[in-house]
This record gives sequence, C-alpha cells and structure tokens, in this order.
Amino acid sequence: MRVLVCDDQKDRAMEASEAIHRSGIDAEVEELVEGALTEALHRLFKRVESGVKDPIGYDLGEKLEFDDYDLVIFDNNLAELKIASARLTAESMVGYVRAFSNCPYCVSLNKNPDVDFDLRYLVGDYETRADLALNTRHLSNLGLWTGRPEDAEDGFLPWYWPALSEAPARRREQVTFIQEHLDQRILSALGLPTDELAIGFLSLHGQGALVPNKRAAEWSFIDVFRERDRSLPAETKEDREGISKAVEREHIASLVARVVAADVDLWFRRDLVAPQEMLIDIPHLVMRMPFLLAGDTSDPKVWNDAATCHSAPFGLKSELYSEHLEWARFQKEVWVQRPVFLWPSLKENEALDELFFEWASKEMEVADVVFCEDRSVFSPRAAAGTESTPKEFGAEFEGAWTRRFVAKVDGYGYRPLSRFAA
Repeated sequence: MRVLVCDDQKDRAMEASEAIHRSGIDAEVEELVEGALTEALHRLFKRVESGVKDPIGYDLGEKLEFDDYDLVIFDNNLAELKIASARLTAESMVGYVRAFSNCPYCVSLNKNPDVDFDLRYLVGDYETRADLALNTRHLSNLGLWTGRPEDAEDGFLPWYWPALSEAPARRREQVTFIQEHLDQRILSALGLPTDELAIGFLSLHGQGALVPNKRAAEWSFIDVFRERDRSLPAETKEDREGISKAVEREHIASLVARVVAADVDLWFRRDLVAPQEMLIDIPHLVMRMPFLLAGDTSDPKVWNDAATCHSAPFGLKSELYSEHLEWARFQKEVWVQRPVFLWPSLKENEALDELFFEWASKEMEVADVVFCEDRSVFSPRAAAGTESTPKEFGAEFEGAWTRRFVAKVDGYGYRPLSRFAA
C-alpha cells in the first residue's frame, strides 16, 4: 500500500508519517511538502482547467504526483503554500484530487482536532469533502487500518471507520462498477428495493441526498454527477453538464465514475448503513433478534463472536441463516465493509416474527450487553453510575433506531456533547 502525506509544513507531515509507521501497518509512506506540494498542485490545477474548459479535448498532460498512490492524506491547514488564491485547505483540494488524479482514496487531517468520535450521523464528519476526516493521532491506531477490535489502540475503534488498508481497493472496484452502470437506475443496479413501501425505509434525507430533483427510484448514476457538487465545488452545474456529455471519452468516464463512486459510498454509509433502517449489520440485527445467535445468549462472548465473524453464517444459527437471512443479504458487497441485510425483507418475514415470540416465551437468559459504537464490541451494561457504564446517545439521523451507545473511552473527544442529553 502506497501512502502520500501532503502538508505545507515538513515537520507536521513527518509527524503523520511516523504515526502511520507506529501503527505497524505494512505501507510505503512518502511526504509531499512545502514547495514540492505547491508545484504538484499547480500541475493539478492545469489538469482541472483542461477538463472543465474543454471536456472533449481533455488532456491529462504530465503525470501528477498523486497518481501513483493508494491513499493521499492532506493536512487541512495549507495556509503557508505559495499559491495566489484564497487560503487553501484540504477541503478545497481533495475533490480535485479525487476527480482529476488516479488516487482512489483521500483523507483530510485535523479538520476537527477536538473530535475523535462524531455522535451525529455515525460516519464521522459528514460535511468533509474527503472520504474520511481524521486526526493525526488516529493514524497510529492499527485498528483504523485493519478494522479489527483486537488491534484497536486504547480499545478505541469507531464502527463507522472504514478499514483504511482495504478502502482504496474497494474504491477502485466501486469506480469500475459505476463505469459499467453509468446510465442505469441506481437502486436497480445496486439490487436495492424499488417499490415505494421499501423506499420508505430510507429517511427523507436518504431519499434526497444524491439527486434532490428526482424521486429515488428514478436516479441514475450520471444524475449524481450532474447534481452533486461535493467533489467539484467551484464548478457550476453547467460545467458538470458539459463534462457529463463527454463520457464517451475514457479519461472523462473515469473522472465521472470517481466522483460518483465517492458520493454513492458516502450515501451508503450515511443513509443506508448508519440508520440501520434499509440495511442492517450483524451487531444491530442480533440486538433486535437475539434468538438468531448460534451460542448461549447469556454469554457476552457469543455476541462479540457474531460481531467480528467474517464468514457465513456469521455466528448465527446456520439453519435460520440459510432459511431466513441468506436470501436477504445485500449482494453488492463492494459498497459495504461488513455483511448487511435488507431490513425491510426481514421485518416483513412472518416466520421470523413467530420465532421471536416463541423464543421470548421461553424467557431465555440474555446477556445484558449493548453494542458500543466507539469500540466496535458489545460491552456489559454495568450498574448505573459506575465508570464503565456505556453511555447512551441520540444520533441526528431520522429513523426509529437513533438511540445508540458508546463506551466513552478516556482521552478521546466525543462531540457534540449535547447528543448525550438528547
């Protein structure tokens, strides 16, 4: 894995690189700083100008420094770069790097230095134009790179963090998928429900996030490029329309697909997975249906085995999985990091309802645990008032399942604190 750290200050870039090395992840890390970064951005701007002004004659020109890396990390504060413009930030750069270079994944550093866990939408900073907004300290956490709770530094591993070592490859697959389905309807191409009843499991935000001027069932991937300005914020809608009309050109098709893939990926994380309404993952599923667990439901280890299992039946009863869950599993796995299931299909399954009530009537002992979103594990709901009691909070997304829990690991910032009182 090749990682490029970009900063206007060499010392700060070295700090980020050293943090990555401390994590122990196998990565080749290089820095692009100060004057060299300024020159690289000038070459990027030249390519941007070519693509926006003349999409038909779009010329890649000379190779960009960002092209050969799997992951580009920008410190958000780039104020000392010698570029005649408004004050530069990672937020003003990453959209152009995404659209006009071959680097598949972009991270913004230190945009919100006091925030380690965002309690609002369970995707991290929803407003970032990067694929993920982190702080330098997070880079030394091996769990960030592997996604495994046992690798987590201080036990801190937000469930919403993507496994960074896998994210670039997944994004490349997403881009290929978009290129192959560019003119197709999004929900159909992804294998998501298209009937109005099932679409109703999407929040109002989710139904308007990608293409606000069309109903969700009518969206196409090219519509997303025309309507969303997250990657190309300075360009007008007319410019994006012009670019979209040149998609028969290979370089333009790749540009459009990279932009759309990033937006669809965020939509999955923010609107399909985080609310656990359209798609539901194993930990949140067994909280609603403990009888699915294969082992003793009174044993916390059984719950955590299910949360961390990577192969079917994922710690669930094999006969129930094959009969009731396997057919409801979301098949386009390139868009999700973990196995997820179509909750509308499971919710309307009368056989599962009967099994639940039958199980509940037996008054089986169930471990008093909750899933901690900041540690990616189930933890005991300790006696009220003890320091180890998981803290309940209310996320800001719409839906019936906004109440979640965090362990509130010492030394980490959780924001906004008002969500604990919600």
